[in-house]
Amino acid sequence: MNIPQIRRIVTVVAIVGVAACSDARLKKLSVGIEQDSVAAVMGSEPHRTESYQTEGKFWEVMLYARGDEAPEDSVTWRKLSPVVMADGKLVGWGWDYWQKEAETLNIPVPPAK
Repeated sequence: MNIPQIRRIVTVVAIVGVAACSDARLKKLSVGIEQDSVAAVMGSEPHRTESYQTEGKFWEVMLYARGDEAPEDSVTWRKLSPVVMADGKLVGWGWDYWQKEAETLNIPVPPAK
């Protein structure tokens, strides 16, 4: 095997690994729905909730244990799935979304590990 082939294999394995860790419930969410609808889709209480008041909006980040993991007290931030509300409406979810939004709002987010 040559280096480019090895890189392709590693990339495919990484993508499959990330997909396996994803939470299928997130695919059922829609921007603009209210918090009670988010709760119905997610089917459980968030493991942790963070609230912020900035840019004239009330931001709430609900961090859910992924569907394939049992929530524990010591779950690290990055093993949770963020679901982001602004003024009671869903505006986005997932670390890619929250990392970018938090950066524009100057809200510190734990680094990816």
